Amino acid sequence: MATSSFNKDFTLKTKKAVESFERIVSTPTKSIKIDKKFLSPEKERRGELKLKQMLSR
Repeated sequence: MATSSFNKDFTLKTKKAVESFERIVSTPTKSIKIDKKFLSPEKERRGELKLKQMLSR
């Protein structure tokens, strides 16, 4: 199912929920650096094959 088909509306019903949401939205995201030297061409091929198998089911 496509993500765009989901209803994205939500309601924050408590003050605690609003504060939590504000904290989440205002916190800057930390980017994660992936060290590419750990990914060999063979591991990349294996991963692509596994992904294709999972998606073809």
